[in-house]
Amino acid sequence: MPRSILLRHVQRSLDSAAEQETDFLLAVKHQHAAEALRRQLWLQRPSIEAVVRHHLGLASDDECTLLPQDSWLQGGFNLCLLVAVSEGARQRVVVFRCPMAHKLAEDVYAGTIDEKLRSEVATYVWMQEYCAHIRIPALYAFGLKDGSHFVHVGQRPLYAAICRSFWRWIYRVLEYPLLSFYSRDASVPAIDTPYMLLEYIGANTGQELSLSWAQHLHDADRRNRLFRGISRIMLSLARLPQPRIGSFLFNTSDGTISLSNRPMTCTMMIFENGGTRRVMEPGQTYQSTDSLVTDLLTLHDNHFLHDRHAARDADDARERMALRTLLRAVSHHFISPHTRDGPFLLMLTDFHQSNIFVDDDWEVTALIDMEWMCTLPVEMLSVPYWLTNCSIDDITDDNYGVFEETRRAFLAIMDEESKSIPMEHGLELTRTMRRGWDSKGVWFWSCLKSVNAWLFLFEDHVAPRFSAERGFITELKKVSMFWRDDADQVVKTKVNEEEQFQADLRELFDKEGRENE
Repeated sequence: MPRSILLRHVQRSLDSAAEQETDFLLAVKHQHAAEALRRQLWLQRPSIEAVVRHHLGLASDDECTLLPQDSWLQGGFNLCLLVAVSEGARQRVVVFRCPMAHKLAEDVYAGTIDEKLRSEVATYVWMQEYCAHIRIPALYAFGLKDGSHFVHVGQRPLYAAICRSFWRWIYRVLEYPLLSFYSRDASVPAIDTPYMLLEYIGANTGQELSLSWAQHLHDADRRNRLFRGISRIMLSLARLPQPRIGSFLFNTSDGTISLSNRPMTCTMMIFENGGTRRVMEPGQTYQSTDSLVTDLLTLHDNHFLHDRHAARDADDARERMALRTLLRAVSHHFISPHTRDGPFLLMLTDFHQSNIFVDDDWEVTALIDMEWMCTLPVEMLSVPYWLTNCSIDDITDDNYGVFEETRRAFLAIMDEESKSIPMEHGLELTRTMRRGWDSKGVWFWSCLKSVNAWLFLFEDHVAPRFSAERGFITELKKVSMFWRDDADQVVKTKVNEEEQFQADLRELFDKEGRENE
């Protein structure tokens, strides 16, 4: 048996794989699938180059070359291929971004890739229209899994752009849905992958915040400039009231966008991709906070039932079931009666250091990656938890005090920025965010947004609001009987599944050991 397995460039031991909250077996499977996708796309490089050449309108003597695999960028859900383009004396790099089917539930729920792409494209369109002052990558074109392709009119002849602008004016006058600048292109060369063709944000614009994060984390001046930039982004997105909870969707029939899809989040996709039974159907939106909370809690319940590594033993299973019961029981304490029916606000739900570009002084210069942006209840708006370089479940004890100080500083800056970015809905965002902190609501909503930290967040932050007695959660394990009618059977099933999971884990390490001998 090998001592470790390399996963995401880190050596993992059997013990660490067995103890981690996430499914190590599934992660290894995904790593193999990503490697296979890389090989598949590399074999398609003539097709990829032909598509890029077509969309950019390159001349026959212009060069278009897919760069080697070691230059590609892999995220949680997408693989970004870099393509070098030479147009006479002008040289640039563009991004050919491909969704990874093995991370987007396509095998479980067919059509999810196109749903995700259409939602992300619609967010780009919304940002171009209503937040043009926020620097984002240009979206030149995109292709869906169903074989349809769309291109920005800026890549087409001038008359096409003029015609599109006229129709956009007509749609605006008649108060039709927002007409985008993207139109169908039926002449795209054949290619066997969905994609987005994007501008490459390079060093002339800035660099990912994550690259200088550790070096300048404690620089007060840089930190304040960063807080100011993040505040402006959050305020700009949230300044317009939205009529329902959901996400934007690009309508392929006419090129418009509408707020007509379910609120697609990173956590939801991770759950569904693992096989969790779907709760929110495509095209489903919400008119009230209450109904959203109910379905989010049900989604987490379904994930617990499906995840064979959800509990370590019978005692752990009962504790988690009890906490899930309690989480639902206390939910009404964190839903504001004044805003439960709206207005709702647009928010980034997967906002982290690698999505933000900054200059050397930490002035925010660009925002990349528009996926997982949703309209949500105002109570879900919060100060980014990572500002103190701490995971959300580690914001306890001394770390809590450090985060509290940072949170106050961030909101003070956000107060200043709000004076120059007027809201069009009358909601006082920083006041709501402070109230959420004082009421522990921020932790309740984090439980609903989290993949696997909810257990610790509930015990460390939500439960103490109702009882300061140490160990009272242990005494409430009998509450697990109220989670489902067949609670005892669920416990037995979870124990058996965990035993099989650990056996499969040992078998994987044994197999790797034999292959490496």
